[in-house]
Amino acid sequence: MKKIALSIAGSDSSGGAGIQADIKAFTHVGVHGTTIITSVTAQHPGEVLSIYPLSTDEIKKQAKAVFPNLKPHATKIGMLYNKEIAECIAGLLEGYGVENVVLDPVLSSTSGYVLYKKGLTETILEKLLPITYLVTPNTSEAEQLTGIKITNIDDMKQAAKQLVEEGAKNVLIKGGHLRGKQAIDFLFDGNEETIFSLPRFNQNGWHGTGCTLSSLITAHLAQGNQLKTSIELSKSSLWGMMKNSYRINKTLLLETSKDVEIDVPPPRLTPEQFQVWFELNKTVHQLLHILPKNLIPEVGINIGYALPDAENRNQVCALDGRIIRGKQRFYHGILRFGVSKHISSIILTTMKFNKNMRSAMNIKYTPELMEKIKETGLTVCSFSREEEPEEVESTMKWGTTFVIRKHGEVPDVIWDKGSVGKEPMIRLLGKTPEDLIKKLKLITG
Repeated sequence: MKKIALSIAGSDSSGGAGIQADIKAFTHVGVHGTTIITSVTAQHPGEVLSIYPLSTDEIKKQAKAVFPNLKPHATKIGMLYNKEIAECIAGLLEGYGVENVVLDPVLSSTSGYVLYKKGLTETILEKLLPITYLVTPNTSEAEQLTGIKITNIDDMKQAAKQLVEEGAKNVLIKGGHLRGKQAIDFLFDGNEETIFSLPRFNQNGWHGTGCTLSSLITAHLAQGNQLKTSIELSKSSLWGMMKNSYRINKTLLLETSKDVEIDVPPPRLTPEQFQVWFELNKTVHQLLHILPKNLIPEVGINIGYALPDAENRNQVCALDGRIIRGKQRFYHGILRFGVSKHISSIILTTMKFNKNMRSAMNIKYTPELMEKIKETGLTVCSFSREEEPEEVESTMKWGTTFVIRKHGEVPDVIWDKGSVGKEPMIRLLGKTPEDLIKKLKLITG
């Protein structure tokens, strides 16, 4: 059964934040989105023209329609505007026994417009904080809730601990507004501290990033994921959405379609892993742009890039789902570590002879293409599957080793004519994915 998530928030007429952004985030994750609207705003990213708070009676009617009948698996609270609405929501959550509540205390707009009335912050702390599973303020909101000026991670830790002392179960302070090369979020669950970090985009003018992150987390919680996993998946998804953002006037809006999945980094990457993923991701985009269809073999194309000094498959990033040819476009999987046996075997074997040769990809074999490759001046070697010993477990490992020992060094190209049930193949080797692109252009040019 499809999981259900609920957003209790205001309507943003620009479509970039609020209820509208929440629904898009829920859909991106794959849960059904429901809503309880607290306020109707007339706004665009540069200005809030008006705020019309709904009556508590109207809010209660929406709750009566949603909670008993749809039974959301997780609930996100966004803009509440005034203490009356906050008290109403707190009563509804307790009355309906709602669990898995994510509180995103929206207090101002992107343009700096105040989105709350006097008494709201006190009500949030007294009524809502103790009954929520996770609270997700940005640094500005955390400052208003705690009175602590936040300029670094230590300040984030202090503010998070204070919110836990005031009744919060889990606190995630979003550090997108802080300076630095990394966008850092800090989680405190009352015992353990966790930092989530990804490289910051060197752009300004985003709209809806904070509420989208909270909505993504809510959706993953609705699917039954643990808290840290939900945050990791959500932060990665948000990064991919930001990478594919589009501009309307001066505002950057998030691309939330499934097309961004190739640009979503795997969760829990170290800085070194992220750099490998990022370089390979950039090359895959180039490859899809320049790749002739006639170079795609029946089994598809994979491309990989290893960490420096990699020793096993888990240290090699490659496509989890090869590039294949469709009628109108190419289809492909996403980049992950530890997913490709064949390309990893080639790279890891090559690195035993030359640790700088960390990347490889396969393309279709034809005699005509091989003649063209030889004319480019690239070094070329081959092996025959018929010579492969019976006890060999990995043809790619054996063939790569055989060729390098025969040639005396790592060549640019390794090929074989295949055998029964095995397609002939050409494999390009290089120091980096960009190196492979240069060799491919040399071949196809």
